[in-house]
Amino acid sequence: MNLQLLTDYNGQLIDGWLMSEKLDGWRIFWDGSNLWTREGKQLNPPAWFVAGLPETSLDGELFAGRGNFNSIQGRIASGWDRLTFEVFDTPQPGTFRQRLKALKSLSLPDHVRVVEHSKVSSTQELVELADAVCDAGGEGVVARDPRAPYQAGRSEKALRWVPQNPRVNRRSA
Repeated sequence: MNLQLLTDYNGQLIDGWLMSEKLDGWRIFWDGSNLWTREGKQLNPPAWFVAGLPETSLDGELFAGRGNFNSIQGRIASGWDRLTFEVFDTPQPGTFRQRLKALKSLSLPDHVRVVEHSKVSSTQELVELADAVCDAGGEGVVARDPRAPYQAGRSEKALRWVPQNPRVNRRSA
């Protein structure tokens, strides 16, 4: 499994990029017939969880909600209760904007959602959104170049900003 991996944001120019919340979940990949972890371990979800998934590949997070990362393993053991598949990309040809448009056109089960993205107009906007996400119990934000192809491995076209301010790191308190 050669997934695209995020690079840390360090002041790169991101005006016009697309940003979304960085979800604190398990990275998973749907290959069109099986579900895999980032490490390449095949998962065994219940039939209801994969029913209705498309034949196309989906890249995303197995998510239990903000602040619930540590409950994912237990929820898997109890039938995948209250877990969602939050899809943020697909390793298909085209730009990120084209891939996102294709993802939004898919008919997906209720527990599978395409992550919302908005246009970044400035670094300040990115930092403000990250602070707001963290204040609400989230992890940070991701900015993606809308013109970039899907690239396996670390990408300078997919950046994460996770504030290190202790006031926003309430989950561990």
